[in-house]
Amino acid sequence: MVDINTLSNRPRSRFSYRKLLAPLVARPWAGLLATAILTAVLAWHLPGLRFRTSIYDLVIEDLPDTVRYERFKEVFGSEEIIRVVIKADGDVFRPAAFQAIERLSDAAAGIQGVRRVISLPEIRRSVDLSAKLTLPEFAAMIAPVRLFHKNLVSDDRNSTVLTLLLENTAEREAITAAVRELIAREPDFMSLYQIGMPLVAEALASYTQTDFLRLPPVTLAIIFIILLLLFNPFVAVVTPMVCVGLTLVWTFGLMAWTDTHLSMLTMIIPVFLIAVGTAYCLHVVAEYVACAQRLPSRKNAVHAALETVSLPTVLAVSTTAVGLGSLFVNRIASIREFALFSCVGLLCLLAAILFFLPSFLMVLPLPKSRQPLLRYGRIFDSVLAAIVRLSQRHQRAALGTIAAVSLVSAMGLAFLRV
Repeated sequence: MVDINTLSNRPRSRFSYRKLLAPLVARPWAGLLATAILTAVLAWHLPGLRFRTSIYDLVIEDLPDTVRYERFKEVFGSEEIIRVVIKADGDVFRPAAFQAIERLSDAAAGIQGVRRVISLPEIRRSVDLSAKLTLPEFAAMIAPVRLFHKNLVSDDRNSTVLTLLLENTAEREAITAAVRELIAREPDFMSLYQIGMPLVAEALASYTQTDFLRLPPVTLAIIFIILLLLFNPFVAVVTPMVCVGLTLVWTFGLMAWTDTHLSMLTMIIPVFLIAVGTAYCLHVVAEYVACAQRLPSRKNAVHAALETVSLPTVLAVSTTAVGLGSLFVNRIASIREFALFSCVGLLCLLAAILFFLPSFLMVLPLPKSRQPLLRYGRIFDSVLAAIVRLSQRHQRAALGTIAAVSLVSAMGLAFLRV
């Protein structure tokens, strides 16, 4: 029987993980229960996660131009508009078509958040205060006005536009939904649709939500299949998946708890955490499998593996977090949010590896002593050995090729454009 104290007599750094590791290994079910409670609490907040994607996500708030723009909106109102395009079956100045357009214009003016509607019926009311002009006379009056051409009415007079000017504090999604309801109620002899930046922002939010809900499961499934094909022990397949899954729940549970909205940038975080987390977990699992092949018990194997890789893992996560943390100096709020929750996700990953993984490994079967980690280890070894031989036997050619590629790549930097 190998004593764990004997295994720990090798030189070690000042960082000591053994005191934290001992209770996790001695009482694994307690550690798993604590993890389950924490995960349940954070997962309970996940339904509150909201998506907020806008074309203004990359605006720098304290730029002089941004400040002037905000002052402009305070004086003149928002420049955001929604345009409702109306294609009539014939001339828009026909009584039936014009009455439908007028009805739609009045209904749009009553939508909360719309401060003004510019339309043919509104212009008619402005120029014909006594309401004496017939529709043909009104059409003849505005025909010479070039400003109206292709802005309010098409050249063939079969199409017109309602322009909805929005208030600064208007709820864009509510307005587009209300306009959509108005369009659905209009007669069949007219074809209508709405366009504008609020619609673009709504589409961006929809695509962001779709990608967020689709990409992480697809990425996890692909990585799971790859692990299943490459690795022999069950522990090497399931452990990274469980650790990464916990990391995602904890990270986005914290985002929902702090009422931080998902944007085009923060939706990248789950895929990033899956990729990085799988790699870090595989380092731990590889060491555990190696220890399990030479040690007689799970307890000794878990102790030896985690004590060996704990410090390198902490350093690896820390350096990655420092790299991402450098984005905190960026002046764009969305990029700072991305940096913050990327670092939070890395810390959650580190906590899962150091505090959950020991308990989890203790309840899994011990890998077979003669079972190799990789299914195709000989192939990988042969490829790596060939690369090493090539580098050793043809040093000048290898270094020359690397230097040439580096030089061409450095020259390419001059062609980068923002």
